[in-house]
Amino acid sequence: MRSTKSLCPECLAVIDASIIEENGKIILEKTCAKHGIFKDVYWSDPVQFKRFEKYWHDGGGVLNPSGPDGNCPNSCGICTSHKTTTILANIDVTNRCNQACPVCFANASASGYLYEPSLTQIRAMMQMLRNEKPVPCPAVQFAGGEPTMRDDIVEIVKMAREFNFTQIQMATNGIKLSQSLELCKQLNDAGLHTVYLQFDGVTEEPYIKNRGFNALPIKLKAIENCRKGALDSVSLVPTLAKA
Repeated sequence: MRSTKSLCPECLAVIDASIIEENGKIILEKTCAKHGIFKDVYWSDPVQFKRFEKYWHDGGGVLNPSGPDGNCPNSCGICTSHKTTTILANIDVTNRCNQACPVCFANASASGYLYEPSLTQIRAMMQMLRNEKPVPCPAVQFAGGEPTMRDDIVEIVKMAREFNFTQIQMATNGIKLSQSLELCKQLNDAGLHTVYLQFDGVTEEPYIKNRGFNALPIKLKAIENCRKGALDSVSLVPTLAKA
């Protein structure tokens, strides 16, 4: 159907890939000279893929790239290979976490070192995003690790508001939000727009598998506190893992 670029899951080399329809699914098929052929489900519904494909658009990229070309995927500035400007930027504010999940999106507990940029460094990141041309980055999400492990997370959100981001988000497991209605109120007052809440389901089972314990009561309490604290935009974000 179309050609694109992808990564070898073994050596992370940038390789050619094809987007094809196969057995009622849209498949990303790629071949690495060293490690062979790989196939992954790109879209499970071809009808939906074709519906959204009409909006496919390659832009002109960033006019003032901030990094050199040729080192993908080991580092990225953003470089001139990008086809669009940054729409939603993730800033990892820490790799500390108050969970030790069997399934960890960020692999936080295995890093072996502390990553926690200073407020000055975070400010510089935001400034770079807002300086992007021709379109300044409009949205930022604070992630990690667990962002609420930082005592200054409210100050970081305030800083983002000073930069006039139109959407300020925080990805969180909700533990500290469930423990503190006051924190929810402070984040709302600071300018947080959306809580991007880790939420694996409405029964106990997925939490046992993904988190190692039944975290559903914590999630429900976090949602309740967000509602009481006027954080009225809560996005529920499940983690899917192979059985």
